[in-house]
Amino acid sequence: MRKFVFNKEKYGFPLLMDLHRLEGNPNLYFDSKPHITDFFEIIIFEKSNGIIELNGHILDIENNSFFFVCPFQKKSCKISLSDIKGFHLVFKNDFLADFFDDKLFAYRLQYFYNAQHPQYLKLQNSDYVTIQTVLNEVVNDIENFQNDSPHILRSLLYFLLSKLNRLYSKHYNVSDNTLSNSIIYRFKELLEKHIRNLHAVDEYCNLLRVKRNKLNVVTKEHTGCTSKEFIDNRLHQEIKMELYYSDKTIAEIAHALNFSDPNNLTRFFKKKEGVSPSAYRKKHQIDRK
Repeated sequence: MRKFVFNKEKYGFPLLMDLHRLEGNPNLYFDSKPHITDFFEIIIFEKSNGIIELNGHILDIENNSFFFVCPFQKKSCKISLSDIKGFHLVFKNDFLADFFDDKLFAYRLQYFYNAQHPQYLKLQNSDYVTIQTVLNEVVNDIENFQNDSPHILRSLLYFLLSKLNRLYSKHYNVSDNTLSNSIIYRFKELLEKHIRNLHAVDEYCNLLRVKRNKLNVVTKEHTGCTSKEFIDNRLHQEIKMELYYSDKTIAEIAHALNFSDPNNLTRFFKKKEGVSPSAYRKKHQIDRK
C-alpha cells in the first residue's frame, strides 16, 4: 500500500504543517488506490464531486464538505479535478503536540480518532465563510513567512481546529469540551496503540490506573458511549479495515486482532454490523469494482 510522507523542508525551513488551496495547484493529486499518510489531513472541498472511502465509510463529496484523516488511516479517493476548489491542511502529530504544548491535543478533537461517527462534516454557507476566512489567512502567512509567523499560525490554527470541533460536535451531538478530564484523551490514545491486542475495559483501566466506574463516567460524558461500547466500536472499525483492505482470511484476522477463536470474531462482528465478516467483505469487494 502506498505511503505518503510529510516533507518538512518544502519551504526551505522546517515546518511541520502546510496548507494550500486546491485550485490552481499543479501538484494536486488524489490517489484512487488505498493509501496511507504519516500525517494528519483536513481535506476541504468548497466545490468538487466524487467520493472518499475512509474508515469503512463511503462518503460523497459535497460543497463545503470536510474530511478529517489521521496518520495511517487507510483511504482512497475518486475525485474530479475539474473545477475543483477548496483547501488541504496537513500537519504532523509533533506539530500539534509541540505547537500547543499538549501531546494529547489531537485526541481532544472529536473529528480525529472517531470510531462512532464518520470523520466527515458538511457546513452551512455561513459557517464555511468563517472557516474559509481563517484558512486564507493561514495560507497567506505561510506564503509570506516572517519571524512572528509561528505565533500568528498558532493562534489561527487553534481557532480553526477548535471551531471545527464545535461544529462537528454539534452535528453529531457529542461533547465539544476540549478540556474534559484528561482520562478520556489518554483512553483514546491507548486505544490507538493497543486495540489490536487489548479488548477488555479492565485492561485499559489498569493502564490508566483508574477504576472501571470512573472510566465509564468520563467516557459517557465525552462520547455518549460506555467505555465497553467505545472499545467495541474501535475494534469493529479495525476489523472492517482488515476485511476491506487486506487479503487475510477470517482466521488470520482473528489471530492478528487477538481473538481466541475465529468464531468469536464472527459473532462479535455480526452483532455490530448485522452481517458476517465474509458477507461484508464480499459486498464491499463488489462495491469497489
